[in-house]
Amino acid sequence: MAVQENENEGIMIEDEATGACLDGDVEEIDASDADIRRLALGFIQDAFEEGMSHGIDSTALSHAALFTAMMDLVSLFGEDAVTKFAEELPMRVQRGDYSLERCVH
Repeated sequence: MAVQENENEGIMIEDEATGACLDGDVEEIDASDADIRRLALGFIQDAFEEGMSHGIDSTALSHAALFTAMMDLVSLFGEDAVTKFAEELPMRVQRGDYSLERCVH
């Protein structure tokens, strides 16, 4: 995955598997995994705000986001790997990994 910056359109992510890219002058920049995750989180937060502005409640959006994420993870890593990941979720929730006060992603 390549992160690119365009003066007129801001930052974009290019899917290297498909080669999808914007037309025009695009400059590739170095971005850490943490930078890409923060950018991705921003897109998800924007989508939540957009959905809520159209009257969709946050619980419905959360369920849809989790379902979409799990489908994507299963397609990328398989059911066994995602099952192992999901088994760790209760510990991570109790540890505070998903609490707003501790969110450092």
